[in-house]
Amino acid sequence: MEQKVYYISDWDVAPGHYTFDRHRYPQAYIELGPWHILNFKDINQEIKGKGNLIIANTPVNDELRKLHLINNLMDDNEVYIGIEGSVWDWCDWPAAEQGLYVEMLSKADGILHSNEYDKKMIKAFSSKFLQAPPCTNRCIESPRETPGEYVFLVNPSKRYQRGMLSHKLVYDSVPKEIPVYTLAYNRPKEFNELLAFPDSYVMPGFKLLNYMQHDDFLSTAYNSKFGVDIHRDYSAGTVSVDFGSIGVPLVGNIELDTQREIFPDTSFEWNDFDSIKKCISLLCNDVDFCLEVGKKALKNTKQKYSSHLVVKKFMNDLNDLRKINKLK
Repeated sequence: MEQKVYYISDWDVAPGHYTFDRHRYPQAYIELGPWHILNFKDINQEIKGKGNLIIANTPVNDELRKLHLINNLMDDNEVYIGIEGSVWDWCDWPAAEQGLYVEMLSKADGILHSNEYDKKMIKAFSSKFLQAPPCTNRCIESPRETPGEYVFLVNPSKRYQRGMLSHKLVYDSVPKEIPVYTLAYNRPKEFNELLAFPDSYVMPGFKLLNYMQHDDFLSTAYNSKFGVDIHRDYSAGTVSVDFGSIGVPLVGNIELDTQREIFPDTSFEWNDFDSIKKCISLLCNDVDFCLEVGKKALKNTKQKYSSHLVVKKFMNDLNDLRKINKLK
């Protein structure tokens, strides 16, 4: 695809093309697409004329003003909209923001989604979709030979993960002699009061870990027996890819594409509490099962979520959708 792809987001970066040491979403797409990234404030300086190819991420603050900026581009350019966070987050916006967003979803040239769950919800407003899953360019070479020493509760890191539920399931299922580490979450001092941000969850005996950079997070995950990320709602599913890339089991929501495809043996409906607790107990007590889940996850991640494969498929799908749009 020779035409420049503009990617508009809330990232505070100078407009341009970037390369990254570690691929996630959207880093892999920016580097390999390649995409030209810019902040909302740079739209008028960077995007000139008509017929531009634009991917605009759903804004995460000052939504109404930024939505108008995107909307102004939609009549004279090809504009695709990317979902940010949980697919339900925008439903907490005020009526004006929601009304404009619904209008934009309906007339966009396509909607980027990470999960089939998201697609089903957005189908009420659009029939044009592009799957843009998370991915990675880093996987360990060989599966682990021994499990780690503790259980790692990777949420809450987002408000919609409802972390106390997963804390209780782990508390009821993990033998008391096995340590449990959980991420602390410091409630922002300034936040949108329409959205619920929790404080850190505390359970007896659990060790709270402070926020850490991605490499430290992966190291903590690698040295755990397994992770638990049970949530009712979710975003892209990057955590599942992270755990899969290091061959560590993760118990999670079966409706999340990355979780289901990387960890078929440890994925459940979010409210199937009996099965979740049985699985946590089995991972704690059956070393062979724990290692086999990790081995399978590493293989699945390499085969399904390698960044070069994922981005190549996305760009081909984008090209196909553009051809279909031009025929209409």
